Amino acid sequence: MESLKKYIRKNRDSFDEKEPLEGHFDRFRQQLEARKPAKKVNLFMVAAAAAIAGLILTGTLGILYNNSSFGRFNQTELSLSVLSPELKEVEDYYVSQINTKYNQIKSLKDSSTPELEKEVNKTINDMDLGYYLLKKDLSDSPKRERIVSAMIQQYQVRIDMLDQILKTIQSFSQKPSKQ
Repeated sequence: MESLKKYIRKNRDSFDEKEPLEGHFDRFRQQLEARKPAKKVNLFMVAAAAAIAGLILTGTLGILYNNSSFGRFNQTELSLSVLSPELKEVEDYYVSQINTKYNQIKSLKDSSTPELEKEVNKTINDMDLGYYLLKKDLSDSPKRERIVSAMIQQYQVRIDMLDQILKTIQSFSQKPSKQ
């Protein structure tokens, strides 16, 4: 690179003397005129188009989201009673047992502490959530036998848990309060 710079400095006068060939400027002007003028991009229009596309996309996604969640709540949930009459009897038995236990717990809750009541409510809500998830799986899954079995086991576990809660509340209410 240094040698090129030295050569240009040394021969500078010979570079300045020479003119381009005859008609060079005319050919250059013709080439410039033949070129299509460059289109100017209007940034305002690009920004407006992007904003409109964003609004359309947001609206579409919102509609899809709302419709999918709307459909979930309007769907009739599949339960054991829909599958067969025998399973309806099983479900009715367990539901009646659970309701009886719930009513017993409600009647005894007044004699318990707020902390115990909060823990009981949390346990019951957790059990309800587990059952809801099984019902959802029953609707979505092709392997219904396994889920039916899991639902029956869940009913049994709920009854056992409610029995334990009842015993805890009863033993708590029988203890003399410290004053």
